[in-house]
Amino acid sequence: MEVYEKGLNQLKSKLNQPIGNYQCYAVAAEFSGIMCGPDLGAGTYFDQLDPVNDELIYSASDIGIAYKWHEFGWAVIMNPQYADLKIGSILCFEKGVKISENFITNETYGHCAVIKGLENNRLQTYEQKGEKGEFVAEYDRSFFGSETIVSVIIPQDFSGTPTDFIHGQASMEESGKGVMF
Repeated sequence: MEVYEKGLNQLKSKLNQPIGNYQCYAVAAEFSGIMCGPDLGAGTYFDQLDPVNDELIYSASDIGIAYKWHEFGWAVIMNPQYADLKIGSILCFEKGVKISENFITNETYGHCAVIKGLENNRLQTYEQKGEKGEFVAEYDRSFFGSETIVSVIIPQDFSGTPTDFIHGQASMEESGKGVMF
């Protein structure tokens, strides 16, 4: 199982339903919370905010710079190219840009989504408050260039071989050595 599947499965279970405050931000908040990233609020269960500089109001386009992603092991790439995008990442669109034939992002807040697929040089996403309305829906969008995307926020990759250490402590085998009972 890929590291991001838990978050994507959560969003898939919410299809055709509103999340949180019905804004696009709530989809990013739900995904980040499920994926053990920062709590973004937006009327979701994940509302223990810890933003940069203690500011509590951010636009969707600012999510990449508004929270302490590095403390959670997530990476942020500003103005990413298509090759930088990863499935299971939060995508923050610029304010007032065209991201489909029928949708221009909000002039004040921008827009955000979670990437569920990357096929045929396109973006398959989960979004809320896009062209389809104020509920979670799937979209298939063209990539209009890095100037339309402010940032992509990539969860920590937990794949790999487990080590013998738990949170930097001695291995289980070594933990009892030299201890008298």
